Amino acid sequence: RLKNEVAVERLVESAGIALKKSGKDRIGVCPFHEDSEPSLVVTPSKNLWHCFGCQIGGGPIDWVMKLQGVSFRHAVELLKADPALAAGVQAAAGTPQERSTARSLPAPVSFDADDQALLNQVIGYYHETLAQSPEALAYLKARG
Repeated sequence: RLKNEVAVERLVESAGIALKKSGKDRIGVCPFHEDSEPSLVVTPSKNLWHCFGCQIGGGPIDWVMKLQGVSFRHAVELLKADPALAAGVQAAAGTPQERSTARSLPAPVSFDADDQALLNQVIGYYHETLAQSPEALAYLKARG
């Protein structure tokens, strides 16, 4: 639903990138690499973007992931909470900045764990997830 409701063109423009009409597409300077010529192409009819300079692209969720440097899950949460926030819109000087209502997502494992502790956390996570799924337990019981 977010892919259809959130316009990539608006996200790109709200991130401060000027887009110019070029046929049915819009072109602009890519923010993800040094770009002297417009290489970012936004196709509003398909709600997609692609950069011919750095060879990346996608839809609205991909834009937020790349622009904000967040995971897929966090990008979806940002877009659900406020599409303008996900685009990285900064408040004008002197105006109060609104806080995001998207809840912060905890990391599934701690980043300072050594290899064995990390592996134990992963195993524990999958075991807990399996134990909470009646369908999975029924499948395993049927398999013997």
